[in-house]
Amino acid sequence: MIVLGVHMGHDAAVAVLVDGRVESLIERERRTRIKHAAIATIDDIDAALADAGLSIEDVDRIAVTTTQNWPFLFVEPDRFKFVYAPEAAADVRAGVTVAKAMTGSWDSWSKAMADQEERGRTRLRNFRDFPDTRDLFGQLPGERPVDPSSPDCEILFTQQFPFFPPPWADSQRADQIRPAARALYGTSGWRELSVGAFHIPILATIHGRRIPGAVIPHHLAHAATAFYGSDAETAAVITHDGGQGSSPYGHTGGLYCFGEGNRLYPIWFNHGTGGNMYRRIADACGLKGMGGPGKLMGLSPYGTPRFHDDSWVGTAGDLADRHPADPDSVPVALYERAWPYMRAALIAERDAGIRHPIPSYDPLLGFSKDLAASIQRTFEAQTLAMAHQIKGLADDQGLATDTLCLTGGCALNCPANSRVWRESDFGSVFVPPTCDDSGLAIGGAFYLAHTLLDEPRADQGAATCGSAYLGRRIAATEVTVAVNAAEDMRVETGLDCAEMAAADLVEGRIIGWYEGRSEIGPRALGHRSVVADPRRADSWRRVNKVKNREQWRPLAPAVLVERAADWFEGAPPASPHMLFTATVTRDDVPAITHVDRSARVQTVDESCGGFRDLIAAFERSTEVPVVMNTSLNGRGEPIVESPDEAVAMFRNSDLDVLYLDGHRLTRTGSS
Repeated sequence: MIVLGVHMGHDAAVAVLVDGRVESLIERERRTRIKHAAIATIDDIDAALADAGLSIEDVDRIAVTTTQNWPFLFVEPDRFKFVYAPEAAADVRAGVTVAKAMTGSWDSWSKAMADQEERGRTRLRNFRDFPDTRDLFGQLPGERPVDPSSPDCEILFTQQFPFFPPPWADSQRADQIRPAARALYGTSGWRELSVGAFHIPILATIHGRRIPGAVIPHHLAHAATAFYGSDAETAAVITHDGGQGSSPYGHTGGLYCFGEGNRLYPIWFNHGTGGNMYRRIADACGLKGMGGPGKLMGLSPYGTPRFHDDSWVGTAGDLADRHPADPDSVPVALYERAWPYMRAALIAERDAGIRHPIPSYDPLLGFSKDLAASIQRTFEAQTLAMAHQIKGLADDQGLATDTLCLTGGCALNCPANSRVWRESDFGSVFVPPTCDDSGLAIGGAFYLAHTLLDEPRADQGAATCGSAYLGRRIAATEVTVAVNAAEDMRVETGLDCAEMAAADLVEGRIIGWYEGRSEIGPRALGHRSVVADPRRADSWRRVNKVKNREQWRPLAPAVLVERAADWFEGAPPASPHMLFTATVTRDDVPAITHVDRSARVQTVDESCGGFRDLIAAFERSTEVPVVMNTSLNGRGEPIVESPDEAVAMFRNSDLDVLYLDGHRLTRTGSS
């Protein structure tokens, strides 16, 4: 079976699933060159199918995922659109409700949503005008403008989790969820959940062909990305991102799920608040925009968590009880909910006689870095508490599993993931490389194929780097054209690129490394990387300069998987997707050692291809099986996708050498 997965919010993407295997993932940002680009279009669909060697005639079903509060926008409705369609229910096993009554019915809901076009258009215009999201709307050459005000564009409104058992919303405090789950399910009633209870049937029209499918709720798609991508037979799953719990647009905070065989079962809203909290503190520290939380994670080791309080660890109801009542509180005015430690931090600074109650935009000042350290500590504690809670739910409900999957944008927080691996009761913790919204298209397709239609699962290679190399296939002719166009450069071919690149690193050169299909998700994993010698302390400064990043931001190591334990501790032995933080145990690699001796490790196995050969060659020269690795892109740009983009970045940066699929490029006059 061939399932098309489409994600239409920010980090838009299109996936093609063939007999349970991800055949292609096309991320819109890699095509528009706008980071976190929104609104998947027919051009993205065509590109994904072409990359998989298929056409729309081959597609059996379509899965579309929701994105928190983003309505669906059809840029060219004559070529691609869908409608809510009760008549398609039988094609996607929809319409049967849980025995313990669900809220509403999907047919009445779909009619209500179809009447909300102008509301959806207003919502999208607000996103277009909002500072954090206004730059995400962009078009490709020849594409109609991605403009929610245009009468040529059609809008379809949506809502998160339209149907669910009412107790899910009623029980918001951490200490309420387990007893409420026991009351709802008994000891195993969760297996009675209908596979048709949570999604909306649709009919899509693509290039004139009508294809049945379903809209899959955001967090259910996140959970499917993780569970089916993990290759685990059973798993507990936590989804967690920047949502705010329940809202007029439906629940957006996070979900607890159980995975068993072919089926994924949503168990309860986890009412997580950590992602929204983390994002607002990033704003307070001057680290604004969608990349702010990632920068905050790098800032936190510089500070002291003096504003953290364990009593503030909880879910939506717990924090609501501690919401400051003072209407003059600065955090209340600026950050919606005044997170308790924010208020405590402001009071502490005031009492100390400091004249800057709002953090300065210099993140290394005491207030900002201590605030970052405090929210990081709180966030880790909350994530760990959620892991303990879902383990209790699994024990109560008779799910015997040693595997926990973490997903959603919050799963990009490597220190939190590592604490869960070290301190929870799960022996295995899996985080997919596309735990952010770029993986939703995959998750929607997985959920439709396996949970709804009971199609057999396929091995995804979860423990390998290769499971992330699913970006667009690059034709040899594209490389040739890019190399031939580099007339201002010296081009060498027929080299042992791994040996030559290792020698360049030893000589202190900073190189770009480009090979094969690109990595999916936000982390560079050796196919689109900037690489440097980790033994040289100044590599940290120089690489940040190449990428035009803040000098204080850390950089990560890539290490041969079989040698990782000799250099790092406190993280899983295999970390192929750079989603766990370890402690550096040697003094030989200062460039990848953060101020607290932490490092965001990628373990490199045989599936990495030439990148592994490069590290092995570097080890033969230096006895160090580690290189510094960061993404091949400029500041504020997506990871490069095509060969000509790699050449353009090389031309416009301070990189010393570019290795481009078997070619070595240097500037004329250099060696």
